[in-house]
Amino acid sequence: MSGLVNAFNQEFIKLQTVEGIKQSFIVTNEDEIKKIFGYIFVMNYLKNRAETKRYFGSEFNMTFSLLLESNYALLTGQCRSALLLLRSAQEANFRFVLEKEREYMLGKDPTLTFERLDFRFIETKRKFVNDLQNSIDRRIFPEYYNSIERSNTLYQKLSGVVHSQSKNMPVMSVEFFSSLHEETIIDKQKYFDLFAASLNEMFILIFFMLRESLSRWDSYLLYELLRILYGKKRSHSLIKLVKSLVCH
Repeated sequence: MSGLVNAFNQEFIKLQTVEGIKQSFIVTNEDEIKKIFGYIFVMNYLKNRAETKRYFGSEFNMTFSLLLESNYALLTGQCRSALLLLRSAQEANFRFVLEKEREYMLGKDPTLTFERLDFRFIETKRKFVNDLQNSIDRRIFPEYYNSIERSNTLYQKLSGVVHSQSKNMPVMSVEFFSSLHEETIIDKQKYFDLFAASLNEMFILIFFMLRESLSRWDSYLLYELLRILYGKKRSHSLIKLVKSLVCH
């Protein structure tokens, strides 16, 4: 087992001792929660590692704080609040990545001009796609653009669930997860799938944003990190993509 995977497992064990979290809930849903926690662990690793921490700074604080609050809300049974916080984290991250991409583009071409950003997700998405064409050819690397589109779809799904009606809201006890499809807002597995999918697209956008730094990483170390989140095939695919991305 690699050092990174060991570190991740140790942090996951510590998570179960946090005040207010019931160990029985984590045990019952261990695979789903471990997957969700994996994204937070990896993003935290990247924002603190010497080679990539300069990309984050204080601008990323809001995104990461909202992610931690969302994770805590989930683990204390506040499922609607967890999704609301996750949606806010997605908004903050979407804007953060676009602003970083704009900085990169201006470094290459100081004559570029951009539209002013607001907090409307659909408008940020449109500007993101439009601006990114100054840096990355959509025909050669569609995955970045596809991630932007998927992020928009997931944002709409999150909004739909957050604003849906339910018999009990908000859910204040983890026991409600045992009958989530009957008592609250969404089937339990769909809930966890939506949570993880949203975190995945947040990570993928950050991953591509870090392409210049990650392209110089040792492939084995990058593989170790990605294996916390993905299988072998997906990990190798992302490594190959990010290392070729900077060549165009």
